[in-house]
Amino acid sequence: MKIGVIGDGKMGKRIQEVVQTYGDEAVTLTSSLTGTEAFVFTEEPEIMIDFSHPDNLEKLLTYSLQKKLPLVIGTTGYSSEQFQKIQQAGQDIPVLYSSNFSLGVLVMNQIVQQATAALKNWQIELIEKHHSQKKDAPSGTAKTLIESIQEVRKLTPVYSWEKQPRNDDEIGVHSIRVGSLPGEHEVLFATTDEVLSIKHEAFSNRIFADGAVNAAIWLKDQPAGWYQLKDMLA
Repeated sequence: MKIGVIGDGKMGKRIQEVVQTYGDEAVTLTSSLTGTEAFVFTEEPEIMIDFSHPDNLEKLLTYSLQKKLPLVIGTTGYSSEQFQKIQQAGQDIPVLYSSNFSLGVLVMNQIVQQATAALKNWQIELIEKHHSQKKDAPSGTAKTLIESIQEVRKLTPVYSWEKQPRNDDEIGVHSIRVGSLPGEHEVLFATTDEVLSIKHEAFSNRIFADGAVNAAIWLKDQPAGWYQLKDMLA
């Protein structure tokens, strides 16, 4: 399988390393991100994986739609309008988007939803930590966790208390950017006399690259549609 990788940062390079472990079964093809022209590969890819920047979205969708290529997207930081365009592309090609390709985080989302439903009157706080070079805050994974909570309880994310006491209908969201942390997410459920902590910690971005490549292999055989990581386990 020929995988077109967009993005030459940490994740793009890690994906290339992971694909090499598949031997002759898979190869990566890369294209320059400079300029506004379409991507140029040495060979035609069979599927695309994008870990680049929201600014590349128009070019990415145009190329993938013209070539009818399945598309895996792991880039975060999109606007609501951009996200709608990604979903619309799923009408014509298979599109899988995930803010985090870790199986552990997928399960964490499910557990957080269950806890939110069970602990109806508890206060909720979310803390996420990443390396100092990460450009978006809160992280895409944090936003997904917030959405999982909001599907059960209509709570409002608050990113700064500004010396104000919190309300029970809010989720406190805290972003930390320091050192070289691959990623850590913790959701705290608290009441007067007890606290429940649900936490996931990544020790290497290898887990995200593995997940993205596995998603690409799965997506290649799917019909046009909008997919999430949880669909792979259905």
